[in-house]
Amino acid sequence: MGNITSAVGSQILSAVVAAALTGVGGLVRWFLVRRLPARRTWRYASAGELSIVLDTVHIDTGRYQRPMAGLGQVRALSLLIPSLTNAYRDLDLERVRLSAHLPGHEMEHDLLLLGGGKTNEVSRRIYGAMAGSLPFQLGSEGIIWDGATYRGEVTNGEITRDCGVVIRAPHPLNPNRRIVLIAGLSTYGTVAAVRWLIEKGSDRSLAADIAVLVEAAVLRDGHVSTPRLLREAALGT
Repeated sequence: MGNITSAVGSQILSAVVAAALTGVGGLVRWFLVRRLPARRTWRYASAGELSIVLDTVHIDTGRYQRPMAGLGQVRALSLLIPSLTNAYRDLDLERVRLSAHLPGHEMEHDLLLLGGGKTNEVSRRIYGAMAGSLPFQLGSEGIIWDGATYRGEVTNGEITRDCGVVIRAPHPLNPNRRIVLIAGLSTYGTVAAVRWLIEKGSDRSLAADIAVLVEAAVLRDGHVSTPRLLREAALGT
């Protein structure tokens, strides 16, 4: 009887140890496959004071101007949130702001900015503070990089190709924080830049502080295809 009890006890112990090892192995695999690459993508130390700032458009209701974000911003947000949640346990999704409503003290927080200076006043301020250190300029005719101008394409009144930029760098107004600015010539370019960052931003060959220019085809239903990297430059070197 004692032998049977001992054998059963050994089997239970073996099962418990196997389950524990499987759990630990799964956790390690998740950490290596998901968390570390996601953190390389964003490069924030934490998300405890991360503010996600969307562009702001105003709709005239007939009675007042209603501030809101465009559909492209919502699409971009839906692409990047899974990566952020993989990277940071302390991400606060209630700290998603319209640029027109960003509290002043959050200007010096870690920032994730969607949209360029035309509709995102926070992006405009950050871009203005960094302009001298960036390899490109956002002009009225397109994105100018080393003298070459990159524009989107419009066919029969519809955007068929668009360009976007990603800036990942220290915060120009607070060196203890970081910013990621993602913008496009139109909303499709912003989505293209988000796609590139999510899919390629964790590459070990990329500098932590970087500016990139991408382009992507836009299908008739508004789907943004796989973006293509056009230009890349390390910042602060």
